[in-house]
Amino acid sequence: MRAQRIAVIGGVAAGPAAAVQARRTDPDAEIVMFEQGSNISYSACEMLMLVSGEIDDPEQLIHRSPKDFQRERGIEVRAETRVDRIDPRAGKLVCTSGDTGVTSEEDFDKFILATGARASVPDIDGADAENVFVLRRLGDAIELRGFISTETIHHAVVVGAGFVGLEVVEALVKNGIRVSLLEPGSGPMHAHLHEELSTLVGRLLEDHGVVVRLEGLIGLAVGQSGRVSVVRTSAGEQIGCQLVVLAIGTTPNTKLGAAAGIRLGDTGAYLVDDRMRTNIPNVWACGDCVEVHRLVDGQKVIYPQSPTAFRTGRVAGTNAARRGAYGAATFPGIVGAQALRLFEQEIAFVGITEGEARHAGFSAAAVTITHLTRSSLDPGSSPITVRLVFEMARGRLLGAQLVGGTGTALRANILLPLIRSRGTISDLYDLDLLYAPPFSPRMDPLLIAARKAMRLREDTRRRI
Repeated sequence: MRAQRIAVIGGVAAGPAAAVQARRTDPDAEIVMFEQGSNISYSACEMLMLVSGEIDDPEQLIHRSPKDFQRERGIEVRAETRVDRIDPRAGKLVCTSGDTGVTSEEDFDKFILATGARASVPDIDGADAENVFVLRRLGDAIELRGFISTETIHHAVVVGAGFVGLEVVEALVKNGIRVSLLEPGSGPMHAHLHEELSTLVGRLLEDHGVVVRLEGLIGLAVGQSGRVSVVRTSAGEQIGCQLVVLAIGTTPNTKLGAAAGIRLGDTGAYLVDDRMRTNIPNVWACGDCVEVHRLVDGQKVIYPQSPTAFRTGRVAGTNAARRGAYGAATFPGIVGAQALRLFEQEIAFVGITEGEARHAGFSAAAVTITHLTRSSLDPGSSPITVRLVFEMARGRLLGAQLVGGTGTALRANILLPLIRSRGTISDLYDLDLLYAPPFSPRMDPLLIAARKAMRLREDTRRRI
């Protein structure tokens, strides 16, 4: 049997995972991985440590060079090579080498798209100025670090108060830069946090000298130097600055596949089944360019997180490479969870919000409690606020949001399997969680929140 040729388009997380899994599935396959940049595998989530100065050398973030990956995995790597076009039905791929500028056409049997996503940039004048940055790829972090290290920056404006935006704010503050944060919603991380918890995050930022403005970006004024000198906001404010960082989300890179006839979902990402297969039989997609199934409410969502990229990559690699009776792999979906540390406080969410639950048709309710992360006698104890979202009818746990000191974020991991298995607030309350003064108070905050939710449900049912 002729060895099959498999093209993997894209690196970082999903692409290498798909390529390695394809090699394990079919040791005889000829696998070629294409990456437009020079780095194929690096720690994207740790890039902010480079910006803050906690890491000095970008090489510390690189897992494997293209040469090492090729030698260790037996996979041909074409770094700095742009894939211009694919024709899956004809089995053709057209690419251009960044080194030589030569364009060539090659034959492949199967294609795996791991083209990721790009940082969203508003369509306004000045967005491409030399002191306006995004933070999506390692090269972005290196450029931003270089700018901070060589320029005199008194004031920076960060646009967007999601996870990346808040991490950027902290990194800039650690560099001694005064920061204004623009967020047109009701508060920082308002898409994931209830107003009460968002307010806690806002106060934390302000306690560290960050000016939080609930305003949107409407314009950038570029001076004769070619740099942005003023940011204009939706409230009519003009903010002088020497640096602007745009952290307003990401957009899936789907141009290549869409041109080849691959369908997109309502999210704008590739529409795939649970085997990561697209509507074209010999094309699979994975990572930040696909939409995935959210288990809690059944919605299709884009979830640009490394664990999801790795998992979908492995599924795509297995199914693209398998031949004959070798078992298919499936991706069951996600619950959804994220966390970050901000000025020694931890912020986490898991599952869905109350608004998302109601939109999905649940009889949703929520409770909020504030307690302590550890025993009150432990010197490391600090406040923690927990908000549980649950279904009133059956008590099913749907989501949670947590803000507090050390030990806050990992409590979300306790909730993940419960939400995934459709557990209830009673199931949470019945957990015999670890108790030791350095780690938890006698009654863990999660149990206190669960009991409050149970009482609310009981009281509501009595009134009915």
